[in-house]
Amino acid sequence: MEFSDRARAWHSGAHPSASGAVLLIHGFTGSPQSLRAWGEDLHSHGFEVSLPLLPGHGTTWQEMARTPWNQWYGAARQAAEELLERHTTISVGALSMGGTLALHLLADPTLDGRISAAALVNPALKLPWYAPAAALLAPIVGSVPGVASDIAAPGVIEEAYERTPLASVGQLAALQRRVRRELGQIRTPLLIATSPQDGVVDPRDSASIAAAVAGHVERMRLPRSRHVATLDHDAPAVLERSAAFFREYARTTDDSDRGPGSSVGAQR
Repeated sequence: MEFSDRARAWHSGAHPSASGAVLLIHGFTGSPQSLRAWGEDLHSHGFEVSLPLLPGHGTTWQEMARTPWNQWYGAARQAAEELLERHTTISVGALSMGGTLALHLLADPTLDGRISAAALVNPALKLPWYAPAAALLAPIVGSVPGVASDIAAPGVIEEAYERTPLASVGQLAALQRRVRRELGQIRTPLLIATSPQDGVVDPRDSASIAAAVAGHVERMRLPRSRHVATLDHDAPAVLERSAAFFREYARTTDDSDRGPGSSVGAQR
């Protein structure tokens, strides 16, 4: 398929206000287009925003099939480091597999204390039981139909691959296995927004993340949206709540009068 300019990497540029900075991470086989409106809204609230195009995405599914998960993570990590050159702390927002990558960032001990908050929309923690076989089938089958545009709002399209490379399914499964082992190390405050009628990611993944992490968790239900909720009916609510959440914890992080026990108790 043809990808528009909104599917390319996007950076808002520095903002004159002091709201902070946010890294946004798109999902599996998708592109920045799915999060561009979120980034533009955050910029309007005074945040500097970085929205990278992950390696292997926005080109062809065949190229994605040749791209290991650590390259997806490397691009997200590099974008975070670039923001941290200008900001003491940053926040992270993510969709689907972007949430998996975000959790891996939050578990990185070298970034401890430098990510003040994260908002995860329908984060992906595990694949169906047969996913490990994807890598074995990849040389034979190559790809299967895509999972893009799981959206309830009529006429809204997600710019993503129309085919899903099985080699990449195997890479995602490997990333998820690693992240599941790391959840107990994560203390960063989380906003987890979940669509009960998600047709791509099991909504129970959100509950599993909330139960396993060590920090404050706020849950948000998206009753009118499917998987790509950032382009769906509940997108305005996600944008509004995430901006407030990022501001809240950016202030807490920068407030030297607050102790480590000053945050609100976890809501699971």
